[in-house]
Amino acid sequence: MFTKLGKKITSIFTNKKLDDSMLEELEEILITADISYDITERLINTIKKQKFGKDVKDTEIKEILKEELLKIISPYQEEFIIDDKEKPFSIIMIGVNGSGKTTTIGKLANKYTKENKSVSVIACDTFRIAATEQLADWVKEANAKLISKENANPSGLAYDGYNKAKAENDDIVLIDTAGRLANNESLMAELEKIIKTIKKINTNAPNKTILVLDGNGGQNSLLQMEKFSQNIKIDGFIITKTEGSSKSGFIISLIEKYKKPIYFITDGEQIEDIKNFSPDTFLNTLLEL
Repeated sequence: MFTKLGKKITSIFTNKKLDDSMLEELEEILITADISYDITERLINTIKKQKFGKDVKDTEIKEILKEELLKIISPYQEEFIIDDKEKPFSIIMIGVNGSGKTTTIGKLANKYTKENKSVSVIACDTFRIAATEQLADWVKEANAKLISKENANPSGLAYDGYNKAKAENDDIVLIDTAGRLANNESLMAELEKIIKTIKKINTNAPNKTILVLDGNGGQNSLLQMEKFSQNIKIDGFIITKTEGSSKSGFIISLIEKYKKPIYFITDGEQIEDIKNFSPDTFLNTLLEL
């Protein structure tokens, strides 16, 4: 999970007195990992204030970094909880093409069927020819139910699919949507229509709207959030493709700027490769602590 900063930091701090050149090297490493300039400057200033002119070990620097970064991440982190009073508990998945949204839906469906919950997946990505076929394979592997209709209107399919899941007393309904750039006005309008349509059935729907972001996206992920959130209320994130990501610093900037939780991360191609996001685990891995 994530390409590690630890070795790079260790290479700088080897029981020498902390000076400006070492801080400059650290600053470059943090920015290269896509931690924003503002956050990086605050981290550097904190380390300088505590340790400048003193002999320092890499572990000391890493512990300071972890402590400061936890202050940013932890206040907004929350567990993803399925409310059993909402049946079906509805989750809309959004994101740009290539973010890993379809595979993530399969992984989520599998997670919950393994927890003995009944799950339906509505295939509202009717714009991409192979989307439903790809989704169907994942849903089948997850032992969930697929609701789809050839050449269907996405919002109409969402309405019918939600009603079907409700009639069958499903615990969870996952709604796939077309991968889109947030500046595609017609697709954004369709997404808004899907949400308005299912609200006609349940005013609390969707119970969660999740933006799926590619772990290699770096600062571009913040731009995606900015665009999507202009039209849609987003509850939190799933970060995909975290294995080997060298841009994981954007996660810190994302949470600080938008004050939304990361619910899950995915870190492999198998259907079981989805985990709850833990700030402590994330930073320990990142810093090699």
